[in-house]
Amino acid sequence: MGSDQTEIPTETTDQMQPHELEHTQQSSPGPATLSTQSLIAGSFDLLAFGILIFIAASFAFTARLNAQPPSSLVPAAVLSSTGCGLLVTALRKLRTAQRPGLFIAGLAGFVLALVQFTAAISYPGVLTLLSTDEGQRLGFFATWGLVASFSIIFSVAGAALGHLCFAPLRPSPARALPAPQAWFQSPRQGPTAAHRPPDGVLPTIPRIASQPGPTHAPTEHSATLTETPLHSFVNYLITVLLLGLAPTLVGFVFSAAFDYMLGIYQFTPGPYPTSRLLSAMLPWQIPIHFHLDFSSSSLGSIVLLLWRIPAFVGNPTAFDVQALEPLVFNGAALGLLLLTMYGRNAGKPDQGLPLSWPAYLVLEIALGLFLVLPADLWMLGGLQGLLQVPRFDIVVPIPTLVILDQRAFVLNLITGPVVCLAIGLLLRESKPQRKKRLDGVFN
Repeated sequence: MGSDQTEIPTETTDQMQPHELEHTQQSSPGPATLSTQSLIAGSFDLLAFGILIFIAASFAFTARLNAQPPSSLVPAAVLSSTGCGLLVTALRKLRTAQRPGLFIAGLAGFVLALVQFTAAISYPGVLTLLSTDEGQRLGFFATWGLVASFSIIFSVAGAALGHLCFAPLRPSPARALPAPQAWFQSPRQGPTAAHRPPDGVLPTIPRIASQPGPTHAPTEHSATLTETPLHSFVNYLITVLLLGLAPTLVGFVFSAAFDYMLGIYQFTPGPYPTSRLLSAMLPWQIPIHFHLDFSSSSLGSIVLLLWRIPAFVGNPTAFDVQALEPLVFNGAALGLLLLTMYGRNAGKPDQGLPLSWPAYLVLEIALGLFLVLPADLWMLGGLQGLLQVPRFDIVVPIPTLVILDQRAFVLNLITGPVVCLAIGLLLRESKPQRKKRLDGVFN
């Protein structure tokens, strides 16, 4: 009888050891696993970089099709930089969650500014005027250098922000379950005389859940329970709010830097507040079109539109496709991050909880609304400013420039959520096919 009692805990202990060994092997991958992850991470960076170049070049080419440069041509790269970096992180997390890809994000931010610069300098007669007019040349290249610097910096910041906000969830510390009673604790010794059951009576194993015994210090054979924390819907909504307001914050910082640059090179400050560039986030505006024949008399005015912020003009048409670029970058990044990282933890990187359809759709709609709402509210009342000429001590009030009417205001509020929602739906519907295709490539 005594030998049977001592074999019960011993057999349980022997069954736990292989399980612990298997868990240890899974938590520490071998060289083959590490090399596979490195190969996947290295090859996937090229794919992410190619996708970003394609999106940026498509919008720059669309903007160049207009004879009159749209107001979004110059600041589009800066306003899209955080979404560009966020998309880099989202694409990388499809295969690895270890690094955010800061170098790729910075390089993508530079390319984002480079394609816009190429579109601007490719207008007829621009190179000719820049080679002869020193003032225009200085303002043109100084502005685009500032655009490239801010695009690189905030693209890296967007990648880091996305990596931190959507980091893999880590399991909470293991919680020890209550230990069994004293006569069942020792696997190598029989029960003590005080706790030995009478002869002829089989021992009963106490039920921990229904009959909790006294609290004992956990031993090496005590069972443990690991709990995995999950982000709530409110946490994700706050994250979406921060990501949606990031382009507006970048716009104000860039406006201040642009004003500072004008002061350094002794250019006349703009007649309108520099927050005029925030209108580049709004696809719907009141069109203000000028007849530009690219002759020598009007060529100087054309070059001013390609670097001077703020500008007097609005969009050449009522709808500016270039303004959709920040919506596309941010909407695609959020959709990929939610589909990839929701419910994951560091202990089980390949397992996650599926995100419900209502929560997924609400988050995409909220992102589109947060992206356009600040600029839409700011531009609704029009722009009032002063024309200041410091060298002559002249200050002239400028009449209010009306950029939006009520119809354009409502259309912008609808367009932002609709674009992000459409991109999110496209990504979610293509997730099974994308997963099968990637598994076939890397397996």
